[in-house]
Order: sequence, then structure tokens, then C-alpha cells
Amino acid sequence: MTRWLLLLLSACVPPPRVPIAYYVPPPAPAIDMARAGVVVERHAEFAFTGGRVELELRRDGDHLYEIARNHYAVAVVVAWQLGSLGELEPLSPTAGVVRLDPAAVPGGEGPPVVLAQLQLAAPDAPVRAPAVAVSARFGDPRARPRPYAYRLPYARGTTFAVLQGFHGAFSHRGSNEYAIDFDCPVATQVLAARPGVVVATFDGAQGSGTTPEFLAYGRANFVLVLHDDGTLGEYMHLAPSGVEVAPGQRVARGERLALSGNTGFSSTPHLHFAVMTAGEDGRTAQSFRFQLAIAPDRVEEPVQGRTYPSWE
Repeated sequence: MTRWLLLLLSACVPPPRVPIAYYVPPPAPAIDMARAGVVVERHAEFAFTGGRVELELRRDGDHLYEIARNHYAVAVVVAWQLGSLGELEPLSPTAGVVRLDPAAVPGGEGPPVVLAQLQLAAPDAPVRAPAVAVSARFGDPRARPRPYAYRLPYARGTTFAVLQGFHGAFSHRGSNEYAIDFDCPVATQVLAARPGVVVATFDGAQGSGTTPEFLAYGRANFVLVLHDDGTLGEYMHLAPSGVEVAPGQRVARGERLALSGNTGFSSTPHLHFAVMTAGEDGRTAQSFRFQLAIAPDRVEEPVQGRTYPSWE
């Protein structure tokens, strides 16, 4: 009986874990990757007013390096993947996620990051730059908000309702979980809800819709303001040619930023506002709960369907 009990117990013991073989990158070459070799190809991705993400393929003998640089004055998280390599053999993973540190000033040059190392299959093989698929998000994923009573982002004496609040059924899920939409008409003055520095803008988008292609960043006009706690104030769906500030400009609470509109993923004119930063995957964002100063002595989270007169 004891023997059968031992056999039964041993059958319930899980098998020993097999060690996982994690990728260990080779030691960094003892050369400056920013200046290594000859530039084979260079192009920009995620480009708006205030900067861009620059991708550069460099060749040093039979070795090639795919390098990324951030030209925004705010961190950017990038998910990337190399396409067909042709005559190139990978010496490192061909896909990944990286946080690119900011440039000192908008349009400046952040530190280079080597995304991938490649090698020619033969020394005389032709070099064709592989396609690089990129997804990017603004902000440092480590940023977390500090308590702050945000100003209503429209002029004193005007009153608007919250068309869609936190967890709104129409589109406030995932990256936009804690965003709010104010039901204001086109050309409403948009004011800064919190002081900060403008880091990126875009006002070249036209039109709106609710099909998936309108979800792309470049389909909606926006202003992003970097707060002192590292989070970003995101003002979206602005009017074409309606942005009134420039990257690098410090704005005060209540300062004019833009005119509201109806661009991007939208079914009606409104102003979208969120406190956010990048997600760790380079494809999504993190939005955060926040409170509004709705009266001189009253602060509360915005409530969908409630109207808010601006008093400041």
C-alpha cells in the first residue's frame, strides 16, 4: 500500500522546469555607433511638429547596424520589426521595444540606440536596407501623476458637458480609459489645464470618421504638453491649422493652446483631454484618473453627462 501511495504522489509532482534560453546581446563594439561606418539608408517615422523618430542603417565592413534616434524633447517608446533581410543575416533579434531618451530641445538629437546588428551573407553581397515597421507612443512609461486640480480647458464664462467620460462606451477603453470629451463646437478656444512645456503638435489633419484608419495619430490634430511630473496633457481632435503654440514653448495654466475641431476618430465636434504617457509596448498609451477644479472650493473627477461652467 505504501509503495502505491508513493507512486501516486510522484505522479502528481510537476516535472522539473526546463531553463529558458534568454537572448544575451553580444558585447557592444568598442566604437561610437553614432558615427560607425557609412550611412546606407536613413528615414523618419512618427514625424510631427516638434520632432521625429529617425532610423538609420550604417555599414562597417560586413557588419550593419540599425540605429534609432529620438528628435522630440520627450521620451518616445518604439515597437519595431525588421522585414525581409535578403542577403543580411541577423546577429541579434529582429524585433523589439525600446524607450528612446529625449533630445535636449525640440528637433534636436537624442542619444542613438542600436536596434539590431546584421551581417552580410557574403562580403560582396549587395546591401538592401530591410523594411522597418514602427509603432510609437509619446512619453516615458515610468511617469506617474502627482495630485493636481486641473483647470477646465476652455474660457471663463463658457459651459460645456462631458460628452464621454472615464470608461466611455464609445471609445474610452484601453489607451483612452481615463480620457474625457467635452461637447464643444468647432473653433472653441482650448486652454492649458495645467502648466508645462509643449513637446509636440500637429494641425495638418482634415476630416473625421469612426472607421479604424481614423485611429492613427496623424488623422487627428493635437497638442501635447509635458507636465513637471513627467505625464502629458493630451488635447486632441483640434481644428485644421488651429494650433497656436509651438514645441519648446512653456505655457501657463489657462494659456491658449488651439481651437477645438472635429478631426480623427470622431463622430461629432468635441475636445478630447487626457493625462497620459506611453505604454511599455510602444503600441498603447497609459491614461490616468484626474480631477477638475470645477469651482473655487470644489474638486472632483469629471462625470459623464454633467455640464461644467468655466469659472477661472
